[in-house]
Amino acid sequence: MQTKRLIVLGASLVIGAIVTWIIIYAYIPLGPITIGFGTNMKDFAYSNVALLFIAIAAIAAIWLDYVLDTKFLKS
Repeated sequence: MQTKRLIVLGASLVIGAIVTWIIIYAYIPLGPITIGFGTNMKDFAYSNVALLFIAIAAIAAIWLDYVLDTKFLKS
C-alpha cells in the first residue's frame, strides 16, 4: 500500500509539472480555440505557475488515488 501511495505522489507531481509546462509554453490554434498560452514562466507570473501546478497535481492525485485504490484521501 505504501508503494502505491508513493507512486500516486510521484506520478501526480510529474503529471502536474508536464501539463503545466505544456499549458504555458505551447500555442496550438485549433480553429476558434487555442490550447496553451505560448509564453514563458516569467511573463505568465511565477505565482500563476505555482497555482496551476498545484491544481493540476491535485487533480492527478485524486484520479490516481481512485484508479490505484490506495484510499489515500480516505485515511
